[in-house]
Amino acid sequence: MASSARTAQREEPAPGSQRAVGIRGHRVRNPALAEARRRSILLAAASVFGRKGYEAATMDDIAREGGITKGCLYYYFTSKEDIFVEIRTTALEDALARLEGLLARGEPPALTLRRALRDQVWHMLNSPLERYANVLATPSTLSEESRRRIRQLQKRYRALIASLLAAGMQEGAFVAGDPKLVTFTLMDAALGVGWWFQEGGAWSREAVVEHTVDFLMRAVQGPARR
Repeated sequence: MASSARTAQREEPAPGSQRAVGIRGHRVRNPALAEARRRSILLAAASVFGRKGYEAATMDDIAREGGITKGCLYYYFTSKEDIFVEIRTTALEDALARLEGLLARGEPPALTLRRALRDQVWHMLNSPLERYANVLATPSTLSEESRRRIRQLQKRYRALIASLLAAGMQEGAFVAGDPKLVTFTLMDAALGVGWWFQEGGAWSREAVVEHTVDFLMRAVQGPARR
């Protein structure tokens, strides 16, 4: 399995749940700064992958894009695959944390779903890392273990949305249907804005967010609730 600073740092968390150990066992004196650097590298790599393609991109390209030395890059990540997997999993873990926070509020399913959809669409248009994580094609050379790591997080997120939909259907807030199928439909639509939205086009980011969320909620709640 591809290892990374994030994986290694989990082995010995510091007080307050801060990560304290780097990729090669070195003590991280400033975990917040290290995490910021890690994310900046992921964003630089995502930009390179998007521009050159994963197969053509090199670690030298990524280091140059991030304005760091190759040695610094290898301090945080062991390989190009490691970086790609971290782009995907970091975005997924961030999205999962936000969704779990929304569910913890215990609000009605319709309100929670609206908030969750808005969160997804908003981050797709305002978080470069999350947008790259969703629009970058999965490399054919990615190991099965790396694919499994990404799929597990995707399944966790979709399972939470499907459970939310099932609860809403049971109480009559949503149109009856297959929660899993509806989940796939909603997720594809919400994340799909990352493929076509263009800054400076006919619609602002906020207009696209509100339109997409309203449209999807009308589809889930049915004609009687429009």
